[in-house]
Amino acid sequence: MRETKTGIDSSMSRRAFLASAAAGTAGIAAAGILAGCSSGSGANGAKEDNDRDGRAEEGDAKKTDAVAAPDVFTDGIYLTKAVSMHGPINVKTVIADGKIAEVAVLNNRESYVIGEAAVKAMPQRIVESQFVDVDCVTGATLTSMAIRNAVREAIGNAGGDARDFEGYVAPELQKSDVSKECDVAIMGAGMAGLMAAWQLAEDGKNVIVFEKMPYVGGCLPITSTAWNAQETIIQKAWGPEQIFEGWNTMQAQLDQYLNGRIEPDSPYYNPDMPFIKPMFEAVRDATDKMINIGVGFCPISDWPAPQLAPGAFSIGGKFCLDIITNYLTYQLGVNIITEAPVTKLVMDGDAVRGLVAEGADGTTYNVSSKAVLLASGGYAYNKDLMKQYQPDDLKFTIMAPPWATGEGMLMGQDVGAALVAMDQGVTSHYSGAVSNAEISYIHYVCPGVVVNGNGSRFVSESLEYKQALRQFKEQDSTDFYWVFDEISRQGMVPSGNSYRLDYTFLLETGDATEGENYRDLAEKLGLPELVASLDAVNACVANGTEDEFGNVKLRTMLVDGPMYAIKVTPTPYIAQGGLMIDPACHVQREDGSPIKGLYAAGDVTGSVENRDGAMYRVGLTQAIGYGLIAGRTMSAEV
Repeated sequence: MRETKTGIDSSMSRRAFLASAAAGTAGIAAAGILAGCSSGSGANGAKEDNDRDGRAEEGDAKKTDAVAAPDVFTDGIYLTKAVSMHGPINVKTVIADGKIAEVAVLNNRESYVIGEAAVKAMPQRIVESQFVDVDCVTGATLTSMAIRNAVREAIGNAGGDARDFEGYVAPELQKSDVSKECDVAIMGAGMAGLMAAWQLAEDGKNVIVFEKMPYVGGCLPITSTAWNAQETIIQKAWGPEQIFEGWNTMQAQLDQYLNGRIEPDSPYYNPDMPFIKPMFEAVRDATDKMINIGVGFCPISDWPAPQLAPGAFSIGGKFCLDIITNYLTYQLGVNIITEAPVTKLVMDGDAVRGLVAEGADGTTYNVSSKAVLLASGGYAYNKDLMKQYQPDDLKFTIMAPPWATGEGMLMGQDVGAALVAMDQGVTSHYSGAVSNAEISYIHYVCPGVVVNGNGSRFVSESLEYKQALRQFKEQDSTDFYWVFDEISRQGMVPSGNSYRLDYTFLLETGDATEGENYRDLAEKLGLPELVASLDAVNACVANGTEDEFGNVKLRTMLVDGPMYAIKVTPTPYIAQGGLMIDPACHVQREDGSPIKGLYAAGDVTGSVENRDGAMYRVGLTQAIGYGLIAGRTMSAEV
């Protein structure tokens, strides 16, 4: 298994000796506790096998001179820290009798399901093998690497050499071939694949789902765990009159698309919305299906869309996935095989009649089916496809979902499928430019202004962030700063924002810079126009006028007190183009004819909103809705 080599900013390493005393732990003759910090760059599960440009090789954390390590390898308890996707990971490593006796992740901000897979698996892999360079957990590479780096530093703090614990060789796999038959084989266990499997199984079809990651759910665990649906059971119970205007009916949502979201100058402009309309109908039904099997949703109050309990960016996605997968497997008999990437579609004449998948345990699955659904995700981590279709985005760090490697698209092309909307670009997140931690909601929790590399504003901060980040990419600079005052800084803590997000780690990673006032901040960061930019903002607020971007939501900046700037960057994550389908999910050739036996849903098809001329906004809504549509279509035709 090859791994991504991801950069280490060793200059950020900190360590301080805390204590050295008997620990009373069985098997430890002399124990000490040593704390440290090893910094690694973070992204939400960087794809294995994807070498990133401009990143340093992974290696031992740089030792500081603050505390000398023992002259000999010393038993003890060592506390170290490394930076991953959502901030620091705190790790305890126990050295006993010259061996790694225990590794435990004490505290972390990693995502449920994805980061959690590494948090659970990596300590056990390291202890059982006695190697720090064991294989990373597929799809959670950066979390895995952060844990490895923390253990490396612990070994160094104990007076050992981490290189003595390297050289891991994976055991040789026992190869075997297995033949299976089913009605429908599905590539991908994200929400599109799971919803399709759900509908098919309820209709009595035999379904096998293959997922290349060690977990299911696709993007659900790394989203806000909310989607755009109207007229659901929970909304009807709450009362339409209690819900925000524009969100309380399906027609109200469609009107929003007609009155601004659909772009008349788009080459795909279609006011009839043949793709968007069925999406909203299906996602309503899918939400009700979840409610009826016990998936929890928050009460509707300040968030009008269905949102998984207990709230945004929380454990709700994990609860939802646990309930759905248990229902599919135990109640409906769906066979979900993880760590088994699909490698080939099987043809019978001009029809797709099965697939081949390679399991991580060495099993080759030869599947004969009546139909195949491609629900494998997009292509933003496929460097060749990005160079071909989105070369301008490669100047930024790609932070796509780890499964977004384009295999489903390429397999579809191999059997005659056309691609569509490949000219629609890539949607980006906000990320910290130093740590690469994803911070897409920073503009909500810390109101402020964004400036470029010389301190000038260039975009309206009131824009929806996906629209704003498009304009970031048009700038010559790749340096951008989110600037805010002491009042807004209060929003960095979970109790200071409605999303319950914790962005305080940005003050530790070097992403955030503090100045005594705005002049001091401008000098520290070398932003010559920052002072004038913030003076202009305050003048607009004082005079009650719009700024040059038409922004009427600006507020006074307290520029004479502490000021902060977070260095941010757009990180492309979802490519808008994909396999061409019709609204019933049939995969199509260039002439619009369907390929027999082949269907597709989710990011592998690109954004269906683009297909009607609207900018991508609701990826999770699309996956859930079109997964259900695909299941209904295949159930009727298989």
